[in-house]
Amino acid sequence: MRQLKLVYLLIFLLITNISFSQTSLFEEQMKVGFDEKQGQYVALDTRLVNESGDTVLLGDVIRKPTILNLVYFRCPGTCSPLMWGISKFIDEVDLKPGTDYQIITISFDYTETIDLGIKKKENYINTMKKKEAAQYWQFFVSDSADIAKLTQSVGFDYKFINNQFVHPTGLIALAADGKITRYLRGIDFLPFDIKITMVEAANGKIGPSINRLLAICYSYDDKGNQFVFNVTRVSAIVIIFIAIVIFLSLAFSRRKTKKVA
Repeated sequence: MRQLKLVYLLIFLLITNISFSQTSLFEEQMKVGFDEKQGQYVALDTRLVNESGDTVLLGDVIRKPTILNLVYFRCPGTCSPLMWGISKFIDEVDLKPGTDYQIITISFDYTETIDLGIKKKENYINTMKKKEAAQYWQFFVSDSADIAKLTQSVGFDYKFINNQFVHPTGLIALAADGKITRYLRGIDFLPFDIKITMVEAANGKIGPSINRLLAICYSYDDKGNQFVFNVTRVSAIVIIFIAIVIFLSLAFSRRKTKKVA
């Protein structure tokens, strides 16, 4: 009996020590996401700071079908590959930025400055073929009150945990009047995804979400600009699974022994 309790204790410590440190962030990621609000309107009275340092209203920035991109510039995860994905589809999609659509990227971290946003933007623009599109892909920052108003209006839920933000990854399509028409979840989208979304947004048509999910066993390597196999995360999940199996086996064996006795 004493040995069995000791085994239970060891399993408990193993699970809590490993699972909390390695999987708590992943568990929180599963709790946040988009609360989709197609047909409703983005908070057009949101005040933003643009690349010139001027304060403008979101409603004055949106002039045509728009792709809204909520990120934070210091993100160690999916924000960077999502913006690389934007630069990629700008080059590939059969639509002209500034004429057919526009892209708005806003940091939801109110501590970030527009200077940081400008530096991030330069990284993406420098790799693009359609560099003239830079003026139609605009970067902004804002204060905490306006960010809260904006994120709530589009159903963008996020949390701050372990010194980083846990947040959904994707794009939000807006009509020229600010109506939310579609959500595109993921980081990489086909040119057709973007074209049909913007064509429908131009007509104010609401469309179903487009989902392009990421594998949970991979994490983003910002330096290498690629996804890599997350050995630590997978190992933690495997160890937890084994510990649970051992725990259930011991519990079952104990019950069987009692019945025999």
